[in-house]
Formats: sequence, C-alpha cells, structure tokens
Amino acid sequence: MADQETVSEDGAAGIMPPGSRTETSFQKPLAFVSAGQKISVLLNGMVIADSSDVIIVHEKGHKPTLYFPRGDVAMDLARPMEQSTHCPRKGDASYFEFEGAKGPAVAWSYEDPIPEAAVLKDYLAFYPDNLEFNRES
Repeated sequence: MADQETVSEDGAAGIMPPGSRTETSFQKPLAFVSAGQKISVLLNGMVIADSSDVIIVHEKGHKPTLYFPRGDVAMDLARPMEQSTHCPRKGDASYFEFEGAKGPAVAWSYEDPIPEAAVLKDYLAFYPDNLEFNRES
C-alpha cells in the first residue's frame, strides 16, 4: 500500500489505494482514498446508492466522508435543492434531497470542484441522517 498521494501536473490530488495512511494538515487539508469495497446507501430500506468505486475523503477538521459516483446513485429519486455552499478546499456544493417515509436524505456534490479536488467531480456524498450504510467485504 502506498503512503504517498499521487498528484497530477495541475496540482489535483489523486486517489490513494485502500488502507493508505492519511495525514491532513494546513498545507495538505485533503486526502482521497479508495474505499476498496462495495458500499450501499439505504433510505427506509430502499437502495439510493450502490458502488464499488467509493472515495473516502479525509479532510482536516472533519470526519471521513464517503463519496459515491453519480452513475451509482439513484438520481431519478433526487430533487435539486436551492441551497448551495462554498468550501475553499473543494469548491461550490450543490445539494439534493431524496424523499423517504421517515424524513428526507440529503446529498451534496461539487459540480465544478477546484483543481485540487477534481477527483470529486461527478461524485455525491450523503449526510448520514435517516440513512443506513452497508459495506461488503
């Protein structure tokens, strides 16, 4: 397993292999690691994401976050929200809501991430509220 991150010529960080050590700092606030396993997201028993290409984002000051490829998310069940935020480490986030019987699930995506976070383009992350995450070994 590599302990070093791959960086492209434009300064974008690459995705490290599963189990890679990550250390974030002020100078290097983000690390991207392949989950290396299939993970599904369920909302009230309904699968809304299922992927073997999940990226774990380690960000200084935050818990690790799972990002799923857009193609592996049930986007037909998603409604865009008017909310948006800006992260200086990743760019502008767009939000989506998935309706469920016990409350909505909310996901976010960086439609046009800054170069250092380019690997997150076309990926979504979910707030864990009202969701179940299942990992296959």
